[in-house]
Amino acid sequence: MSLAMSGARAIAALLVLAACSGDSQPPDGAGPGAHDPDEAAPDRDGAAPGRGGPDGAAPAAAGCKRGVAYGHHSPADMQALSKGISWWYNWHFEPDTGIAGVFASLGVEYVPMVWGANVATADVEQRAPSSAQTLLGFNEPNFFEQANLSAAEAAARWPGVQAVADARGLTLVSPAVNFCGGGCHDGDPFAYLDEFFAACPGCRVDALGVHVYVGCKGENGNHAQWLINHVQTYERRFSQPIWLTEFACDDAASPEEQRAFMIDAVAYLESDPRIERYAWFAGRADNVAHVDLLGADGELTALGQAYVDLPHDARCQR
Repeated sequence: MSLAMSGARAIAALLVLAACSGDSQPPDGAGPGAHDPDEAAPDRDGAAPGRGGPDGAAPAAAGCKRGVAYGHHSPADMQALSKGISWWYNWHFEPDTGIAGVFASLGVEYVPMVWGANVATADVEQRAPSSAQTLLGFNEPNFFEQANLSAAEAAARWPGVQAVADARGLTLVSPAVNFCGGGCHDGDPFAYLDEFFAACPGCRVDALGVHVYVGCKGENGNHAQWLINHVQTYERRFSQPIWLTEFACDDAASPEEQRAFMIDAVAYLESDPRIERYAWFAGRADNVAHVDLLGADGELTALGQAYVDLPHDARCQR
């Protein structure tokens, strides 16, 4: 995993936002660049070749948006989280070996990803679980330390990703962008997506993948207001449904501050019809403070219990 961005990088990212989108808000942290799949995906030694998951996973009920971005689950972890989530991903195209035969029976959907240019699309097409319904695109390609693709390069490679989705009948989510304050193809995720779509006019993108990390303070009594501002900018500038595939407050001084942010963020995400899915970062993490949903094996933290228990959209039948 990469380290969280420094304060200077975070402020730079927010200055880009102010310049390019017209939104006015305090420097709130643009969050960490996320995750190398070799770090996120657990050990697969001894895994059998071929498909990585069971057939027949039931699709999530309408309105069931809540998920988790995490790649080190045990069966007990998944059991604990399954009480409140409908999906998960691990920055890879096969589920964690230890839960490959477990997640579907718990009613949790696995979503594969084509992390970057080093991922062979033929492997994804062959080995992603047959129960998969959606394919996630490149992970933070605007970061040098992540998928590391310019918008033009991502667009040039997109037909290969789309071919997998077409062959498998999968919904296709765009490259997942994030603010980048240093070591970037483009620090502004909105501008990156504009360039990507301009370079790929005939490409299929069914939903927009985004990451948002902001400060906990918020404004006007809402701890998640800066996240909401960013999401609404995506909604104004693009027409697709949104998959918020990583989010958290990145300057929490305590679990209580993180929990207050989570409560306000989830309330908004559940109520906004443009938000199709969202995933908290992470089950356990060492690069963002006080975000862990899981403690000991199969044990929810207080934050994890809150995430499981927070109200869902009324249409969501769990």
